[in-house]
Amino acid sequence: MSTLEHHQWLQDVILEIGHAEKSTAAPGWAEGKIPLARHFIIYMVKGEGMLRINGQEISLRRDSIYALALGSTVQLELEAATAPELYWIAFDGYRLKEQSETGRAYSRELHFPLEGKLRVNGSLFKRYFYMLILEEKQGKGQSRLLGQHYLYDLLEGLLRQAEPAEQDEAEDRLRLTLDYMQNHYQEEIRVNKLAELAQLHPSYYSQVFKRSMDKTPVSYLTHLRMNKAKELLLMTDKPVSDIAADVGYEDEFYFSRRFKETSGYSPSIFTKKQDLNIISLSSPYTDHLFTLGLRPCAAQMHRFLPLVTKELKLPKHATDAWEVSRQAFSDMKPDLIVCKDNVLAKAKAHINDIAPILPIPWASKDIYEHMLDIAELVDREQEAQSWMDNHERQSERLRKKVRKAIGESTIAICVARKNDLRMYGTRNIGHVFYRSLQLHLPEKIVAAQAAHPIGTGFNWLSIQPDEMKGYEADYLFLVCETEADRERVNCYIGTNPNWMNHPAVRSKRVFYLEWEKWIVYAPYGIDRQLEEIELLLCR
Repeated sequence: MSTLEHHQWLQDVILEIGHAEKSTAAPGWAEGKIPLARHFIIYMVKGEGMLRINGQEISLRRDSIYALALGSTVQLELEAATAPELYWIAFDGYRLKEQSETGRAYSRELHFPLEGKLRVNGSLFKRYFYMLILEEKQGKGQSRLLGQHYLYDLLEGLLRQAEPAEQDEAEDRLRLTLDYMQNHYQEEIRVNKLAELAQLHPSYYSQVFKRSMDKTPVSYLTHLRMNKAKELLLMTDKPVSDIAADVGYEDEFYFSRRFKETSGYSPSIFTKKQDLNIISLSSPYTDHLFTLGLRPCAAQMHRFLPLVTKELKLPKHATDAWEVSRQAFSDMKPDLIVCKDNVLAKAKAHINDIAPILPIPWASKDIYEHMLDIAELVDREQEAQSWMDNHERQSERLRKKVRKAIGESTIAICVARKNDLRMYGTRNIGHVFYRSLQLHLPEKIVAAQAAHPIGTGFNWLSIQPDEMKGYEADYLFLVCETEADRERVNCYIGTNPNWMNHPAVRSKRVFYLEWEKWIVYAPYGIDRQLEEIELLLCR
C-alpha cells in the first residue's frame, strides 16, 4: 500500500484500546500458543530479543517498532542480560459500514496495513506509548477519549512514515509463491497454501501480493491460466475442451466464461483475431514484426528502426535490471508478448499474468528461422517469404559487384568490447559478409564453426591481442563498442607487431563499422548493413 492508502485506513474507523503496558519479560500473549485476538504495536525501548511471527524469526533491536497482525501466532523472547524494556499496545478498529438518520453500523477491521519490523525511528513515537500506558495505569475508561486520541496519533504517524523493514525479504518470499503458481497453475491453489510457502500470515501475504502485483492472488492465478490457454490456442490445434483441462478447468463452459471475462472475447474469436495487440520485449523481434508489416503497441527498439510506437527501456540481457513498471504493460492491454528465450524467465517473473509470453529461440536459430517462426505466429508467412526472396536478390546482385571489386579476398571481423577481442563467424555481425555475400573467412573461424549448423551455435572466438596473427585476411573490419575500445585497437595497430604485420593493416584495408548498427541481427537491420558494405567495398 502507498503511504496515502496507509493514511486512509484510519478514515471512518473508531479505535478501541485493549491493553497498553510496559514489560521487562515476555507477556503472556506472546508465548506462541494461541493466535492474537487484537492488533498489536510493540516498541523495544531497550535491550534485545527474538520475535517469531507465524514461525518467521525477526531480531528485536533497541528503539525498534513492530506491528503484529490480528490472528498471528507470536512468540517473543527477551534477552535478560540486555536489560530489556518493552512497550506494547493491543487495539481494535471498527469501520463505519452503514449510516442513516436512525443510526450507524460498524464492522470490526480485521486487517492492518503494516506487519513486522517497521522502518521508523522508534524514539519519535515513545511519548505516545508512554501516555497510553499511563492512561492504562490511571484506570481504564476514565480517559477513554484521550487514550483514543493518543492511539490515533500514534497509528497515523506510523502509517504515514513507516513501511515494513523486511520488505526485501517479503518480496523474496512473494517471488517463491509466484514461481509456484507459474509451475502449478493447473492445480487447485489456495491463498493459505501460498502464505504457508511464503511463511507469512495469510492477510499480510495478500497485502504484500496486492502491493507488488496490483491484483489479488486469485486474480493473478486466473490470468496465468488464461494466458497459458491463449498460448495453447496460438501454438497448437487442441480443442477448447482439452485446453480448458490443461489449464486447470474441468468445465469447458466455465473456462470459456472466465476467458471472455478476462479477455473481452471468447476462445474461438481469439484464434481468428487478425489485429493482435503485440508487445515485443526484444529489439530484433521488433525489427521482424516491422518487416512483416506489423506495428507492436509497445516494444524494445534499436535506433535505426523507423518505427513509431511506445518504446520500452528493457534489459538486453538476462542479467540486466528490469525497470519498466507492470502498469506500463497493463495499460497497453496486449494480446501477446514476444521475446528472446534468454529473457523469458525475467519477463515471466514480472508480467506473466498480463498476456501470454511466447519466446522465440535466439541462439539455436538463425535470422531466417526467427522470421519464419514469428511470421507463423502472426499469420504473415507470405510477407516473410517475400522479404527472404527480396533479400536474396539484393545479396546476389551485390555478390557479383563485390567479387568484381575484391575478387576472392578473405575477410576478418574483429569486435572490441569490455576489454575483450572477438573474431566473428557467420552469425550476427558476420551474417552480411559470410552468408549474404558469401565472402571467405579466416581458416581458424572456418574450423571453429564446422561443428555447428550455419548461423547457429557458434558466434565468435575470444582472442588475445597477440593472437591476431592467426587470423590473417585481406580485409579487416573492426567494430568497437566504445571510444575507449577504439583507442585500444588503434594502439594495437600502431604498436603491436602482430597487428602491424597483419596483411589488411599493411595494405591499409582496415574499415571501422558502427557497433550499434552492426550488432543488429534482424531483417531491416541487415538490409541497411548490405547498403553500407556496397559503399565501402564497391567504390
